[in-house]
Amino acid sequence: MISDANRLGLDYEAEARSLPYGEPIWDVHTHVQSVASAETMLKAMDVYGVEKVWSMSNLEITAELKEIFGDRIEFIAVPNFSQKDEEGTFTTDWWKRIEKFAEIGTKICKFWAAPRGLDFDPMFAIDHPTRRTAMDIARDCGMMFMTHVGDPDTWFATHYKDASKYGTKADHLASLEKMLDEYSDVTWIAAHMAAHPEHLDILQGVLDRHSNLYIDTSATKWMIREWSKHPKELADFCARNEGRVLFGSDIVTNDDNVDFDLYASRYWALRTMWETEYDGPSPIVDPDLTLIEPEKGKKQTAKLLGAGIPNGELDFVYRNAAVDLLSPMYEW
Repeated sequence: MISDANRLGLDYEAEARSLPYGEPIWDVHTHVQSVASAETMLKAMDVYGVEKVWSMSNLEITAELKEIFGDRIEFIAVPNFSQKDEEGTFTTDWWKRIEKFAEIGTKICKFWAAPRGLDFDPMFAIDHPTRRTAMDIARDCGMMFMTHVGDPDTWFATHYKDASKYGTKADHLASLEKMLDEYSDVTWIAAHMAAHPEHLDILQGVLDRHSNLYIDTSATKWMIREWSKHPKELADFCARNEGRVLFGSDIVTNDDNVDFDLYASRYWALRTMWETEYDGPSPIVDPDLTLIEPEKGKKQTAKLLGAGIPNGELDFVYRNAAVDLLSPMYEW
């Protein structure tokens, strides 16, 4: 069926069987946001060989999700964004939630610091003083930190053109480096390749300067669009940083999107990018392309040019890096 998640009309179950990698995969970046969508997410995981996920789920549904997923799901502590307009949601209530997440065994705390957060409150800057209270609590609970500190270059050229309000992409990266130094005793995971899939040379410098930093590959549309411009450089980057690049999809499930093709499309695109030398259109509509060339319409998809990384090297991205980093924190 043709949809925004499947413009090519692919049979995602059949496509999965043709991919060359056959070992289990760990996805460290998902958002399972409803119980109703859980079984569909599990089907997509089964079809694409995803053994385990880490999810930014609301605290209130974690017990129900655990009943469905069992040991195939772990949680990342997040504020209650559904009550974002209520006083204390990102301060006093958040501080209590971190401790409650810790009580259910959560080992990662998410600090969302996308530039668009500044539209809501200045405290969403990663180095805002208010953040330190939450970070101190999370550190005391034995958690590592995950963060999102930037967005695509296309957004800085469009949504964030007002640098006096949003800062530049370099500004946000500098703020992250400041916090990496301030919390140098904490392990950090920078989501979405620290917002620099477009500039792997800059990202390499950050990794070289901060041994406590790891990155994940989440934000599927953005990643495949940019990686496809330099797949050989991506493969070389992963080889150079073996053990510090973690597989993540950024799949979002909720009651409004209980859609196997939506979830499967992300795994198809990422795995096709990593494992094959596919050269063709992505099946996923990419709204960022409309920002660049609006005259081409709203159903544009990016070019996908695979990196063709050998299975042995993919072991580290797909699972081994996460096993080495995360397994010592849990009692499995």
